[in-house]
Amino acid sequence: MAQFQVIQTLKTVNAFIFQGVLLEGQINKGMEIHVSLNKSMDVAGVITEINKSNCQYEIVIGCSDLEEIDLWDMLNLKDDVIQIK
Repeated sequence: MAQFQVIQTLKTVNAFIFQGVLLEGQINKGMEIHVSLNKSMDVAGVITEINKSNCQYEIVIGCSDLEEIDLWDMLNLKDDVIQIK
């Protein structure tokens, strides 16, 4: 499992993008980002693309529709540490 510090998020027509720093572990395409909503429910997205520039990463998760992109955006994950499995 990896831990990722989100610095900024962006959205496009068909994807949601996390920009930040990898704190622990390794990340690869196909891994899942997990964000807990409460003790029994979380939101997950599959990593479709990873770009690295210096020590910062841009992680892209593909989304099936605008509602999914808006859901990720509403989570307001800026400055959060997220789990990647």
